Amino acid sequence: MSIWQVRHLRHIQHSGLLTGLVFVTPALLLLLLFLVLPVFLVAGYSVYSTDPVTGLIRPDLTLANYTRIVSSPVYRRVFLRSLEIASVSTLAALLIAYPIGYTLGTLVPRRRQPLFLLFVLVPFWTSYIVRTYGWIGFLQKGGFLDSLVSLLVPGQVELGLLYTRAAVIVGFVHVYLPLIILPIYAACRSLDRRLLEASSDLGARPWRTFWRVTLPLTLPGLVAGAALFFVAVFGSFVTPQLLGGTGDLMIGNLIADQFGEAFNWPFGAALAIVITAVVLLALVLLFRLVDMERFYG
Repeated sequence: MSIWQVRHLRHIQHSGLLTGLVFVTPALLLLLLFLVLPVFLVAGYSVYSTDPVTGLIRPDLTLANYTRIVSSPVYRRVFLRSLEIASVSTLAALLIAYPIGYTLGTLVPRRRQPLFLLFVLVPFWTSYIVRTYGWIGFLQKGGFLDSLVSLLVPGQVELGLLYTRAAVIVGFVHVYLPLIILPIYAACRSLDRRLLEASSDLGARPWRTFWRVTLPLTLPGLVAGAALFFVAVFGSFVTPQLLGGTGDLMIGNLIADQFGEAFNWPFGAALAIVITAVVLLALVLLFRLVDMERFYG
């Protein structure tokens, strides 16, 4: 290779690098301005203090807000309750989303899949609050669900599901279900059908083919969808506030109250940093604990 050719290749590589930087820089700036910088601002507020008399924020560097979170049993219970509700909601959503995503990705003809995906995405076109308010009329006493049950069961039946944990879980599953369906659908759509046929030809029963072939191949989509759903639910505050009772306060409601009614921004910022750390830790553990090789072994 001549010197001219080497210089020409280096020039092409340099031009490609500059072109890539031109396209990547706006995205990096947006990420810096709207994600990284706000996190640093919240972290800065979290080590400030609030004057107990005037309520003004004082730039005194202190870890008292974090100490208050760790030492108080009330906040520990709120964290554990939030983890419990988010985990149960994620599990319930997975049980519903996996059959839907699998059916869309493998059984529905590809030319018709966009139409069915449209049905999955239609709820996202409606306001989050409107969809949540819709469950109030459905679950309240004397609402649609009670009327429906009264038609099936003699007598006046009042289930009273509104302002309960069950109502919160139902609301979460309804609102965020597409976040799980779409990654599972993408993973199922890329399944190699020849592997399933080979497993069947070798004498494996359908359930064994699912456990040893289908599930391992679609596990990345399942984990990604579960992670997206869990993160969205764990920090949510609208659904628990509208559908839940006073006994099922979640960490998102606590943070909203600190920034709103209590006007204690430093403590609310400390709660936000803690919830961010918990979510990141949960995601790291989730992706590390899911050992895909054992499904193939």
